[in-house]
Amino acid sequence: MARAREADKYSMKSRVILVAALLMTGYIGVTVRLVYLQVINQNRLERKAVRQQHEVVELPPRRGSIYDRTGRELAVSIDADSMYGVPASIEDPKGIAKRLAPIVGMRERDIEDKLTGEKKFIWLARKVEPGIEDRVNAELKSAGKPNRSIGWLSDSRRYYPKKELAGHILGFTGMDNRGLEGIESTYESYIGGVAGKAVTERDGAGREVLSVEEGHNPPQPGNDLVLTIDEKVQYVVEKELDNIMSKYSAVSATAIVMDPNTGAIIALANRPAFNPNSYKDYPTANWRDKAVTDIYEPGSTFKIVTAAAAFEERVVKPTDIIEIGNGEISIGDRTIHDSHNDASRLSFAEVIQKSSNVGTIRVALKLGPERLYSYAKAFGFGSKTGVDLPGETDGKLRDVRSWSAISIASVAIGQEVGVTPVQMLSAMNTIANGGWFVRPYIVSQVRSGDGTVVRQARTEKVRRVVSPATAAKLRDILCKVVEEGGTAVEANVRGYQVAGKTGTAQKYDPAIHKYSKSKYCSSFVGFVPAEDPKISCIVVVNEPHGQYYGGLVAAPAFKSIVEKTLTYMRVPTRLPEQTILVEKR
Repeated sequence: MARAREADKYSMKSRVILVAALLMTGYIGVTVRLVYLQVINQNRLERKAVRQQHEVVELPPRRGSIYDRTGRELAVSIDADSMYGVPASIEDPKGIAKRLAPIVGMRERDIEDKLTGEKKFIWLARKVEPGIEDRVNAELKSAGKPNRSIGWLSDSRRYYPKKELAGHILGFTGMDNRGLEGIESTYESYIGGVAGKAVTERDGAGREVLSVEEGHNPPQPGNDLVLTIDEKVQYVVEKELDNIMSKYSAVSATAIVMDPNTGAIIALANRPAFNPNSYKDYPTANWRDKAVTDIYEPGSTFKIVTAAAAFEERVVKPTDIIEIGNGEISIGDRTIHDSHNDASRLSFAEVIQKSSNVGTIRVALKLGPERLYSYAKAFGFGSKTGVDLPGETDGKLRDVRSWSAISIASVAIGQEVGVTPVQMLSAMNTIANGGWFVRPYIVSQVRSGDGTVVRQARTEKVRRVVSPATAAKLRDILCKVVEEGGTAVEANVRGYQVAGKTGTAQKYDPAIHKYSKSKYCSSFVGFVPAEDPKISCIVVVNEPHGQYYGGLVAAPAFKSIVEKTLTYMRVPTRLPEQTILVEKR
C-alpha cells in the first residue's frame, strides 16, 4: 500500500515537471517569436503593414507651357478635376456604377469593374469637363452613398488654343500628361515636370480616404518652351497649304520657312492637318510630321548639289558651253530627256536656269560618281539633320559602291535619291549662308517658371561644304531661275531678288518597277533676299492633280509665303538698279 502511494506521488511529480517543462518551452518559444517579430524583423513587418494599410498614389505634375518666339501661347495646361474611387470602402459598386455612368459618359460595367476589389485607390475618370464633379457629388448625396469612397483630385489637361495651327510641331499628350508626339515628346524631360504623391489612410470611421501630404513631394511643374517659330508666319504657311490642297487636290503638302543663317525654323506645316486637342478623331497618318519623316525624290532641286560640286572641283564654270544636242542623252539602257529646253547648246548657268537634265548629266559625268556622292553626303543627304523634332529619317543615298552604271546620271538630276523637306531646305541654306551646313532647330529656350533660362539654343555650324566663292556663283545662277527664261518666274517677288530651284519629279511606282507618268512630286526651294538672305523656304506638293510642274504648282505658293513673311518682318525692298535718286534742292 505504501509502495502504491509512493508510486502515485512520483507519478504526480513527474507530471508536474512535464507540464512545467512544456509551459516553459512554450513561454520561451513565444518570447523568441516576439523578439523575432518586434526586434529582428520589425522594420520589414512595419513596411508590410504600411503597404497593407496605405497606398501611395502618384499625382501628375503640371506641364510647362509652349510659346512662339514672340511669347504667344501655343500649348498650355488648364485646370481639370479627376475622379478616383476607393474600392476597399465601397459596399455597392454596381449601384454606384449605375448612377455615375450617365454622368461621366462611361459604361456601367467598366465603372463596376474598377470599383470591385480591395484596392485602396483607382482612377475612375480623368480630366472631366467642368460641372461633372458637382453633378456626381449631388447624385451620391441623393442616393445616400458615402462620398468618401468617391473623391476628386486637382489635375490639369493639355490645351492647344490655336487648334490645328502648328499641330505637327507641338504634337500632343496622353491621358497621363506625357508627351506622345511632336516636341511634347522630344522635350518631355524638360516640360513634363516631376510627379508628387498622395497616400490612402483610414479616417475615424475606419474608411479608406486619400490624403495629400502637404509639403512632402508635391508635384513640381515642368519648364516652359520658347520656340523659334512665329505664329503669324505659321498661319500664312498653313493657309497657303490649304489653298494648294484645295486647288490641286493633292495627296499631301509640306512647307518650311527657316533662317538660313542660324537654322532657326520660323514655320513648319503639313497637310492633311489635325487638331491636337482631339487627335484621336483623326487617322494616325495625319499625325505624322512629313517635313522630317517622309522621303521623296527631289528631282531637279537636287541639281544644286551637282552644280556646287562641279564649281568646287573646278570641273565647269558658269559660262562654259554645254552641248545639249537634240535634248536627250543615253546612259546604259536608259534615255533621259529635257523638259524645259529647246536649245542645242547652253552655258552651264543656263543649264541650271532652264533645268536641263542633259546638261546637268554631262557635267556630272565629268565630275564622276565618287565626288558627286561625297558632296551629296556633305550637303546632308543620307543622314539626319539633327533637328529637334521626333521621327526624323535619314533619307536615302546609297553608298557609291552600290551605284549602277546609270546611277551617276540619275543622282545628278535627283533620282535614286530620297530626301526629306527639312534636308532639302538645309542643303539650300548652305548656298544661302555662304557654304556652311547649319543644323536646323525649333526650340529656342527652355525656361523655368520664374523665367530662368535652363537651356539656350545656339547656331551650330556643323561643317563647311563649299567655299563662299562657290556659294556666290550658284546663288547668282539661282537668281536667274526666277527671271524671264527660267523655270520659276512665278516665284518672283516684287522688290526682292529671289534665288531658288524648281523640282518636278516623277514618282517611282513599285508595282510596275518604273517611274509613273501620272504621279509627280512638285517642289520649289529658295531664299530671299538673295544678296542678304533673311528667310529660306521650301514647298513640296505630293501628287497634285491637273498641273504638276514645280514652277507652276509650288513656286506660286513660295512667292505668297515669302512675300507676306518679308512684309511682316519688315525686310526692306531692294531699289531697282535703274532708279537714280536725285536730291531735290
